[in-house]
Amino acid sequence: MKKTFLINDIFWITLAIFACLGGLKLGFGSFHQPLAGFMPFLSGLLLGLLALVDLISGLLTRWKEEKEDKEIWAEISWRKIIMTLAVLFIYTAFFSVLGFIIATVLLLLFLFRLMEPKPWWVVLTASLITTGFFYVGFKMGLDSQLPRGLLGF
Repeated sequence: MKKTFLINDIFWITLAIFACLGGLKLGFGSFHQPLAGFMPFLSGLLLGLLALVDLISGLLTRWKEEKEDKEIWAEISWRKIIMTLAVLFIYTAFFSVLGFIIATVLLLLFLFRLMEPKPWWVVLTASLITTGFFYVGFKMGLDSQLPRGLLGF
């Protein structure tokens, strides 16, 4: 088993235990009358179960060492990481000015094109569809207030 996967799973299981304990301290309530600790407990339980499944799966299959740590670090493109961070800062700075739709489409255009270069029509279509799904989910589904921006949408 690869050591980093083991540490990762143990970290998430520990975090899940703390979330469950915190939820129980706040009070669980019942499914018909939940108290403040209801969601933290269930979230911690789900997180713990998923981490436990991953841990058991890794132990059973004996995670294969595909690459050495040196090879993984050699493959990292620091240029892409720095450009992505810069674009995310720009996105947050212009989010209110440009509005949710335009800012998100531009962000996704850049990220899709940077990470795995595809033809422009594929990148544009994926950006528009993804933004549309997020808009429907946040605006219509959750009734969130999203910034309209300069153009009013």
